[in-house]
Amino acid sequence: MSIRTITIIGIFILSPILLLGCAGSSVTTTDAKSNARALEDMGISQVRQGNLRGGLENLLKAIELDPKNPDLNHELALVYRDLEEYDLSLRHFKKALSLRPKFPDAQNNLGTLYLLMKQWDLAIESFQSAIDNILYQTPELAYNNMGLAYYHKGLYEKAIECYQKALAASPGYSVCHANLGLVYETLKRDEDAIDSYNKAIKYGPGNLSPYLRLGRLYYRLGKTSDASTMLKKFLSVAEEGPDKEEAQKLLGTIESR
Repeated sequence: MSIRTITIIGIFILSPILLLGCAGSSVTTTDAKSNARALEDMGISQVRQGNLRGGLENLLKAIELDPKNPDLNHELALVYRDLEEYDLSLRHFKKALSLRPKFPDAQNNLGTLYLLMKQWDLAIESFQSAIDNILYQTPELAYNNMGLAYYHKGLYEKAIECYQKALAASPGYSVCHANLGLVYETLKRDEDAIDSYNKAIKYGPGNLSPYLRLGRLYYRLGKTSDASTMLKKFLSVAEEGPDKEEAQKLLGTIESR
């Protein structure tokens, strides 16, 4: 239903602050922002490497130096979201948007937070705010996310409409094809679901969920050979977890017949 999620700050960056403090001088605004930017870059790099808490530490140091930076507040909101600290995430999203009201990436990502919090209407409102910004360069992301919100509300036709708008902007958007397939499957529009899942695989072969979903769907339709093929492709690359266990069990059922 997107999300980037930078190492130890060198003494050569921190020392000037400490030395100036000891000498009784203050750091200039330019120096503070320069140091904040270095810490921000480091924090983002750690987050992208999967070290969320290490990245958070540097981002917090950065925002002490540059608290009115909307990009820093946005980065902090994303890290807190990924750490499931939703109240702190919400606080920094709102701060970022108060500092830069026309900030479509933050509006879209705030919507993803509301999705995680299961506040569907607030999510839809945030995604619409991003879409309404003519300068937003990736409206397909917000349309796809809005589709997820409508899906969870049970408004399946509205979800389809959002996914179709996302795909009109980005026809090769694999995740969106997979999400559209799920709506079609929910509505028992099985051929449309199969077509969407196959497009998801075509445009994003590394996206594993369509293989499993097709395996399930083919099995339900009695197409056990096709189901077996999809399940084996999924299992060949799937990591350990509930989905892999499900696929193994289903494949075992097919092969025992």
